[in-house]
Amino acid sequence: MADYKYRITADSGCDLSLELCESIGVLPYKMPFTMDGEPMTDGMTEESFRAFYDRMRAGGIAKTSQINPGEFTDFWRPLAEAGENVLHISLAAAISGSCANARSAAEELMGKYPGWKCRVVDSANASAGFGLIVLRAAGNRDRGLDIEANAAELEGVAHNVNSIFTTNDLTYLYRGGRVSKTAAAFGTVLNIVPIMHLDYEGHLEVWQKVRGDKQCFKKLLRDVKELVVDAPGQTLIISEADAPEKAREYGEALMAECGFRDVFYTHIGPIIGAHTGPGLISVFFVGRERT
Repeated sequence: MADYKYRITADSGCDLSLELCESIGVLPYKMPFTMDGEPMTDGMTEESFRAFYDRMRAGGIAKTSQINPGEFTDFWRPLAEAGENVLHISLAAAISGSCANARSAAEELMGKYPGWKCRVVDSANASAGFGLIVLRAAGNRDRGLDIEANAAELEGVAHNVNSIFTTNDLTYLYRGGRVSKTAAAFGTVLNIVPIMHLDYEGHLEVWQKVRGDKQCFKKLLRDVKELVVDAPGQTLIISEADAPEKAREYGEALMAECGFRDVFYTHIGPIIGAHTGPGLISVFFVGRERT
């Protein structure tokens, strides 16, 4: 690993692969989850993503839990002992208690290791929107920003990272409490497709409802074009929950319609996928500040 002045850490809910994290000098916490009660760990690989969704499609029930302060302490202690300062990027505090737990663990460790610094940034995002902040953190570090300047830049842009999600399978949204049982049943019968986004703080909410995939596709293109800022100067990120062909269809259309510099595809891993199920498509970009 390069001789960085501080270490960037994140958890695997950022939906960046282990290989990518290692290549950019980010140390990921591979989060645990259960599948039908069986303890498992997010492998952060193509193979592990596909195996996860195969089990979900076969009826498997996945459950996740937040990272507790003790787990963060164990994760960071070797870095503290080595005197390596840490910039940690967290899943949105509005979604998970992991952010608060990270801050609690950081305060405890900084008390035990005087001079060591651990700065925790709330990404205010999930999945690859969270991943976009992690990528930005690595880029800022490589351009020479110190830990505090990097954290300030990330906090300044976090609420401008727009996240739009859509799926035509309402089963998992119902299980997660995002739609009612009645709405899920009628939505399936009437072919209603929800378009979801994250609000200012990072709560996932149903934003719009359209009928059918074609109308959803058209509406999402219009929404991105309206919200994006400086598309030619940024990379569009698209993540998918075992729907690679559909993700590329969206990516190619958004590139043509909005003129993004390029597009990066990634997978929605088990930490987010446990709540959304297979088939979800999400797009992430920097745009107007969320409300």
